[in-house]
Amino acid sequence: MKKRLITLGALIALSLVTALVAPASAAKASTAKVFRGRATVILESYDYCGNGGGRRLTGRTSYRTSAQFSTGPRKTYGGYVERNPFTWLFYVGSIGATGSFQVGSAAVAKPPGVLLNYWTSSYSGSGRFSGRLVASHTDKATTYNTFFGQQDLIPCRSGLGTIPMVYALQTGTRISGTIGSSGARLTLTGATNEGFYAFRVDFSA
Repeated sequence: MKKRLITLGALIALSLVTALVAPASAAKASTAKVFRGRATVILESYDYCGNGGGRRLTGRTSYRTSAQFSTGPRKTYGGYVERNPFTWLFYVGSIGATGSFQVGSAAVAKPPGVLLNYWTSSYSGSGRFSGRLVASHTDKATTYNTFFGQQDLIPCRSGLGTIPMVYALQTGTRISGTIGSSGARLTLTGATNEGFYAFRVDFSA
């Protein structure tokens, strides 16, 4: 099965506007705010080495790591405005290290100079937040919502070692929870493209 994987060069080519402002009724605050806390990750790994090339579970693990959730004014570019109540970024672990995630609602890619919407999310006056990943933009080589994992050096020959690999998150991945003036509690659930990993991330700050 063809693997839709992301190169590190494609990630570096993606330029993000990251002036962060937190919503104190969502996007109305005028001062920067970043929620720093801890995340518990439950991770399942799969391959396609079962009978007839079928998908099979190869491992299940859990770990705790540092994490950060930030919000800010919606991104704009070329007359277009991000389709979210505010822009947001969610980092889990040390980005680039195996087991880390980077997730973002939208980005401006330069070049070619285009606003990319990844998520559709909502925020209520009571602090309830939810969202769904609706586009990965893998076709534009500008994927930002990613998981840093490992893959077999030679498919189905795990005993020969693994190499680091960057996986795009699958559309349909969801985030939900609450965001307040002094803290946030969020859960991210989903899988990577082609289903090599499935995950649940519980964050609190």
